[in-house]
Amino acid sequence: MTVSAGRITIVSGVLAAIGVAFLVAMFVSFGVGATSAGMVFGRINDVLVMLAYLLAGPSALALHKLLRLRAPLLSLIAAVIGIGAIIAIVVLQALLIAGALTFEQQVGPVSIALVVLGGWFVLTGHMGRSSGVLPNGVRMGILAATYVGYPAWAFWLSRRLAEQALVFPGQRHPVIAIEE
Repeated sequence: MTVSAGRITIVSGVLAAIGVAFLVAMFVSFGVGATSAGMVFGRINDVLVMLAYLLAGPSALALHKLLRLRAPLLSLIAAVIGIGAIIAIVVLQALLIAGALTFEQQVGPVSIALVVLGGWFVLTGHMGRSSGVLPNGVRMGILAATYVGYPAWAFWLSRRLAEQALVFPGQRHPVIAIEE
């Protein structure tokens, strides 16, 4: 089955944007003393973060395929770092949601994983900018690393992947299509 990394990245961005809205609602609720509502909004954000980053996996593979032409080893290392960080975030979020970890137990390790993922956003952005296939790659990578900017990065990357597919009209492009 062929899956479009660009379309999956859009879904990831939409889920993350909704998650950001729930994160804001959580902080507003805590700010006005509505702790119960804040906890509910926080839990919804946790689920959406887990799903959004799970769906970011195909974009990591697509970026590797796109960037490996210029820097095969660095692209592979970057992909392993990105996918490893995504897996760590998803697992830690799942453990938090399931109640296997408390927030206090989870927040340190997930923060480290998010920093590593942020490094991957910036590294792949730099590689893409240097090769000319991801204009503004570093700027967008920094934006994505903030979490609240991740939806914008996801929509931007989806467009960049679609543009790369247009380079080879009428053919299934290896950057966009990932074979399962």
